[in-house]
Amino acid sequence: MNHFSLYPLSESAITLQYGEEIAINRHRELLHLMQQIQDDPFPGFREVSIAFHTLTIFFDPFTVFENVKQSPINYISDWLNKKASWLGNDIPDAKASATITIASREQLIPVCYEEPFAFDLDTLAAYHGIDPETVISMHTNQSFYVFMVGFTPGFPYMGILPPALDTPRKATPSLMVPAGSVGIAGQQTGIYPFTSPGGWNIIGRTPIKLFDINDNDPCLLKAGDRVRFSRIDRNTFNYLNQYEDS
Repeated sequence: MNHFSLYPLSESAITLQYGEEIAINRHRELLHLMQQIQDDPFPGFREVSIAFHTLTIFFDPFTVFENVKQSPINYISDWLNKKASWLGNDIPDAKASATITIASREQLIPVCYEEPFAFDLDTLAAYHGIDPETVISMHTNQSFYVFMVGFTPGFPYMGILPPALDTPRKATPSLMVPAGSVGIAGQQTGIYPFTSPGGWNIIGRTPIKLFDINDNDPCLLKAGDRVRFSRIDRNTFNYLNQYEDS
């Protein structure tokens, strides 16, 4: 029995869902499967995108049909059922799987937790009955796993936060969250690559750009990366600042 489900997202995309919980070990399995798909795609494959507990496979239905002479949705569903049959079980071919590595990196992101950047820090600390210094200490004393990048280009969804920092989104979102803002929502922490509306609780700001369209690889962070936050003061922020409006 498969431990996942498949459903069509459109006539040119299928989503594979692997459970509903946010869990690093399951996400690593999805990353493994994503690389297998990329290394050995079916005819008409375009790309695959990962989220917390899903993979979405995009394809050209005309190319698929020309090659297999059957319904693209049915063909790819059968293909995925076989390709992903190991999810939730031991990978059957240990020698083959040993050649597949999950590319991930560790990134150190500097953050200034001072005013005017940390405009929700005091409120978040009061919500948990702790002082702001404790919030900063917990935020900088662990590494965070990047589950996905989305919402805006380069926005990383990272976790898992300790229960003492698990905080609901704001009841009323902010109309303008400055680029580089570091926030907390639920069990996650994230960084706004662009100035935009948002409902996360902002506890600081990084001077480092997370997305640069002029780079060959425009996103600084990718799913599977690990991130640690390093506390800096305002002078260091100004020295490192890569944004024009801070």
